[in-house]
Amino acid sequence: MACIGCEVVPSLPQGDIRLYLAPKLAHTRAMTVRGLRDAGWDVEDIDSTVLAVGVPDGQAPALLGDLDRLMTSPEQSNCPAVMLDSGQAFGISHLADMTPLRVLIARKNSSWLGELLAEDRLEMHFQPVLRADGSKVFAFEALARGVDAEGQLIQPNRLFGAARDADLMFHLDRAARIAAIRQAHGAGIHETLFINFNPTSVYDPSFCLKTTFDAVNAIGTSPARYVFEVVETDHISDHGHLKNILAEYRHHGFRVALDDLGAGYSSLNLLQGIRPDFVKLDREMVDGVSSSRYLASITSRLIDMAKELDVQLIAEGIETREDWDWLQDHGVDFVQGFYFARPSATPERPAMAY
Repeated sequence: MACIGCEVVPSLPQGDIRLYLAPKLAHTRAMTVRGLRDAGWDVEDIDSTVLAVGVPDGQAPALLGDLDRLMTSPEQSNCPAVMLDSGQAFGISHLADMTPLRVLIARKNSSWLGELLAEDRLEMHFQPVLRADGSKVFAFEALARGVDAEGQLIQPNRLFGAARDADLMFHLDRAARIAAIRQAHGAGIHETLFINFNPTSVYDPSFCLKTTFDAVNAIGTSPARYVFEVVETDHISDHGHLKNILAEYRHHGFRVALDDLGAGYSSLNLLQGIRPDFVKLDREMVDGVSSSRYLASITSRLIDMAKELDVQLIAEGIETREDWDWLQDHGVDFVQGFYFARPSATPERPAMAY
């Protein structure tokens, strides 16, 4: 079974509610109470640490807007909060349900994201990964884009930035994995498919990944065609948890990749720990490698290390013929970048004449 409620995207509650706040600092509490009362809100002291604010139906965004004005970002981060139906009494059991006030404010500011996820408005763009000589497309990487209510694209930085602030990364990451599988199938992609995932958005692999596995099974394709690519390695602190996630993927027949090799110590540390099937050279190690002796020295050592570990290497972010030539001469297995093709909703299959 999948996580209970994992398909439900959290949103601000409707109807008459009460917002319970527990500011950490007495000064913050006093200033907040004064400011809310001055703004006309009904504020009640529950005890010395918790206060409650009555919120009429439809007024939650206005209250959160006032709190955003009254409290600094650090104060919001250090103020646990929970919204309950007005008829529901607050008890000690609700302490576990409290989330930082900044998350509720972010959800108010990013209500478009919740609507986008609820309405399944993700569009995948596919960028080809070619064999090193450019003769054939080996794979595609699926890259998520949002589509707003007017049909305009929302770029990844805004999409994932809003999800991170609103604590909706699990929901966005999950939706993007499923959209990649379904839309790649609909686009007629039969090559290997690289799908990005953020390990911090997966809580229990055996439960959280089930909907992803179900999407592959529903299409009837081989799991070996899919490579799940670990992204944002600099945010990964629990390597044991990551290993459990990758073990679950491999148990079901999928392959795994590590992104951003060379971006920092964390990626090198992960390389020896998780032993991926593929590794991607960080674009900072690729862009300009043909004209920088310093960069070439580092990159050539990373390539040699991947060969020694028998890991297939992808150089991404290639934008010039000179860099492509250098990388091909130094033995990378696959290449990817704007020089060959940009991400597109319609998969491109370039064949580069060398």
